Amino acid sequence: MASRDPNASTAVRNNDEEMEFEAEEPRAGPSGLPEATAASLGESPQVQGAAEGGTPERTVRRKRKYQAFESEEKDRLKQYDMCESKARRILLMTYGKLIDVLSRGNMPEEMNYLKERLDALKKKTSLEPLRIGFLGRTGAGKTSLLNALLGRKLFLPVSGNQTCTSCIVQVKGSQSEQYEATVHLLSQEEWRDELKNLVKILQKNKDDEDDDSFEECVNDATRKLRALYGTGADQKSYEELLKAKLQVTIPAKRTIQLKEKEVGRFSEALKPYIRVGDDHPNQCWPLIKYVELALPLSEMVPEGITFIDIPGTGDFNRKRDEMWKQNIDKCSVIWIISDMERAIGDRDQQILLDESIKAYLAGNCTDIAVVVTKSDKLDLDEYRSERNNTQLTNEHDAILERNGDTKRKVGANIREKLKRRLPPDSEVIQKQDLVYTVSAKEFWNRQHLNQEETEIPELRKYIRKLSLREKKRLVMEYVKEISSILLLAENTGSREQLVEQHFRESGIEEFVNRQIAALGRMIAKCFDQIKDLLPEGVEEAKRSYVRTVLKFLNREKGYKGFHQTLRAVCVKNGVYASKSFARIDLNEDLARPIYNKIGSSFGSIFRTQKPTRGNLWFQLEEFKKEVQEKIRNIARDHRISENGKVKAFIHEIDVILLKLKEEILQEKLIIYKTLPLSIQSDLRKHYEAASNVSGRKSCDKMKRILREGTQEEVVRDMFEKATSNMISSFTELKEKILRTLNKEMSIVRELLLLQQEQLALQLPDIKNECREIQQILRTLQQDTGMRTSDQEASS
Repeated sequence: MASRDPNASTAVRNNDEEMEFEAEEPRAGPSGLPEATAASLGESPQVQGAAEGGTPERTVRRKRKYQAFESEEKDRLKQYDMCESKARRILLMTYGKLIDVLSRGNMPEEMNYLKERLDALKKKTSLEPLRIGFLGRTGAGKTSLLNALLGRKLFLPVSGNQTCTSCIVQVKGSQSEQYEATVHLLSQEEWRDELKNLVKILQKNKDDEDDDSFEECVNDATRKLRALYGTGADQKSYEELLKAKLQVTIPAKRTIQLKEKEVGRFSEALKPYIRVGDDHPNQCWPLIKYVELALPLSEMVPEGITFIDIPGTGDFNRKRDEMWKQNIDKCSVIWIISDMERAIGDRDQQILLDESIKAYLAGNCTDIAVVVTKSDKLDLDEYRSERNNTQLTNEHDAILERNGDTKRKVGANIREKLKRRLPPDSEVIQKQDLVYTVSAKEFWNRQHLNQEETEIPELRKYIRKLSLREKKRLVMEYVKEISSILLLAENTGSREQLVEQHFRESGIEEFVNRQIAALGRMIAKCFDQIKDLLPEGVEEAKRSYVRTVLKFLNREKGYKGFHQTLRAVCVKNGVYASKSFARIDLNEDLARPIYNKIGSSFGSIFRTQKPTRGNLWFQLEEFKKEVQEKIRNIARDHRISENGKVKAFIHEIDVILLKLKEEILQEKLIIYKTLPLSIQSDLRKHYEAASNVSGRKSCDKMKRILREGTQEEVVRDMFEKATSNMISSFTELKEKILRTLNKEMSIVRELLLLQQEQLALQLPDIKNECREIQQILRTLQQDTGMRTSDQEASS
């Protein structure tokens, strides 16, 4: 393999603190859009300039906003931004015209639907960000990777020899000129809840032979109490600590704000809240829940992207652990971060992959990748000996060779695990780039690799692609919603009695009701795929539960450090985020045989990519097509124009299904988590009994309580009850879908069939607004640069 110049790079300026990539701005009109695009939206240069703002500061911010993108990408992004901005302006103008009339008490009840929809759209001030989650243990290189992606070498403090906080850090770009941080603290109630549990963990049993004051959970509890209450706090009771005065000042609003214009000063101010060390005077770290960071937009941070540093495998604090799980579930993309030395066979990586797969099945996640860090960490002599290859003469070639091997091995391993849990044709399994090997150190130093070879630029390209795709999808959906409600408002109240008569006599109401009933039967068939597999899962869970409990209680590597860990697991009702024993969730472990049976089918039912006949979205799409086609047929049979009420009805059905889809995505997560929550509820009394054990041989007593308690609940049909709860949740979801469709389709139908004389006042004319929003929608639909997921699914 030929060695390349490690210092080769183009258009890059490195001042050891920041990286700036310079790109020539594409030719644009006064609005910042390419002139042809601005013209297609029907704006004059004067209107475009007014819409964008003309101050030098806003011009600089606008230019900086697009710096993360290449020329062609910028053009598309500017088009999406212009469409969103103009659509929002049209919405506000329409709202101003209609709201007074719609707020009158003497209007028909159906008019509330219009008002509520307009109110909801007006309050929708910003589109949802694309969340990219960094999952990895402390020391895996998450922070160094994030700094490199942001183009700021020492912006976020790296762990080094210090102990990092376990709080979640969210990083996004903003229009502000300053660097801003908001540190969120636990509420008083949340801290008292943790305090009670910490004191319980620190209970000393003088005659207990396995007690070890240096166990991990005991050590953590001691450090937290001493940080807040001073030396000796770990010897005090819960009641004494409640009366004790905290040694740190806590703001009344439980938040701390930081603002700086200069990046170095900001990083220094941030350190006490991101990195915790015994030598630092600020000791409020045990109270930190999560930290939000906002950076001035730069060429490295696309607007609409939120990076989330999700540390370790959870947290002892109930609220922080809930946030740990919620943030994973909210992520659209999850990167599992593992350093090169632990890339293959690491226990934490398996746990994080498991969490990622659950998020893919039940959360918002649509993409998973493994990012192997510290690819530069290589001893050439050791590597040549290990590979029995004396022809390797330099680190550059050795690193690239090992990177290739790592990608093949880790990729094959991860792909195989994904295949076991996900539908076989899932996009994440099929995609080519599942593993990236990066070096943040070489990105800055360029001693052995050039910047392209560090793969940081490749990850940035990946982010830009995701950002553009998500931006278009969100803007398209937003414009569709506005377009639909404007069409509905424009066609509410009419003097065309013949049109209303044709629709009422066509049997459309009965037809829709029949289609909803048929949809209910098809949804039931979809969910029966799970229902039929649950009994097999229950039998497997019954056969394996003893083995699962014993594996947890009987440690392969001895019991040192396990006594208080066991107590912590019981205190936290079966769930504990341990650094020594990784994440422990006994409830989920007991439910795993059931999940193994239903996982792939669950994913097939709810996935939005490549839907099949057994998929919920496919059935909803079929329902939509049948109803919309019926409406078109009625119009054709009676020679009714499809540009008025017919178009409004068809568009609103699209939006009803779109909103329903969002609700279903939230409900599926609740359904998926039914099993361990049900098991935890049944075992709660046994966890509590075990956590209260003290005295000699307390560890053995806790083990016995858990063994016998689990057996007792299995005999009482613990697994059957869990699966029954899941089936009930599926049934509730089906009923909710049918209720929503019945209610909203009926309201829309009645709105469109209202006669003018039934309205107290005539609605203001919004024809111009409807025409403008339709033009914006056509502009987005004509964009071929990036296809929406709906278009991809239908092709």
